[in-house]
Amino acid sequence: MSGTSIYNEIQTALKRGERIAIATVIKTAGAAPCGVGSKMLVRTDGTTSGSFAGPKTDGRVAQEALQAIRNGQSHLKHIHLDADQGEAVGSCGATLEVFFEVLRPEPRLIIAGAGYVAQALARLASALDFRIVVVDDRRDLADPVVFEDKVQLTFGDIPQTIHELEPDESSWIVIVTRGHHLDKDALQAALATNAAYIGMIGSPSKVKRIFKDLLKEGIARERLEQVHAPIGLDLGAETPDEIALSIAAEMVMIRKKASGTSLNTLHQLLDEEVGVESR
Repeated sequence: MSGTSIYNEIQTALKRGERIAIATVIKTAGAAPCGVGSKMLVRTDGTTSGSFAGPKTDGRVAQEALQAIRNGQSHLKHIHLDADQGEAVGSCGATLEVFFEVLRPEPRLIIAGAGYVAQALARLASALDFRIVVVDDRRDLADPVVFEDKVQLTFGDIPQTIHELEPDESSWIVIVTRGHHLDKDALQAALATNAAYIGMIGSPSKVKRIFKDLLKEGIARERLEQVHAPIGLDLGAETPDEIALSIAAEMVMIRKKASGTSLNTLHQLLDEEVGVESR
């Protein structure tokens, strides 16, 4: 496989939201069948693109790459090619020094609903390194002119579309649909995924009703406790732009593992100065 082809494969995999590992030969010793710079792409399902040697060596490289993906860590590894297996060029075998690099896609933000809050959130999140997908069943509302070019608009039944998008650990779901029942159905679909974050808009009374219904339908309390609803931080938000800001702020806080505490409260700098002067 040519260098251009494998780079195209890498870009395609990342755009699909896949976690992948790239194995690159950085040094060889002995009669190696491949040169420095040779690459192999390994996907989470074990499929590969590119080759270093024969099936035995490539299989060992793929297994090492899958372990790197599971651990989430890039690393170096020496791979020995046994001449008796016929995968080295000469009779003395060879050794490959391989760098396994784990690549993750940009996190994907799935916004269920295309109304004013969704539009405002898409504008904010586009600057926060999210791949944005807006899902709605109303083509007249999800107008491509309203959303930026980088936003992917998907039309169809909202709960079914959430399912078809297969949200994973790099996916964030924000539910801002037009009504109680649709929010509930969208939340139920979201809870069946591995999304890193699930948030739903709504008043406390509405959220309580939806949670109560889902508990009766067999959704575990522990799972519902992971839902951010009502969504967002307490900013006193009222307008769509303010609500979108409170949602985006909560998402950044969670992504950065921060507290959301006012920096003024967190540092108490004046108290420190007063303490210094009093000594």
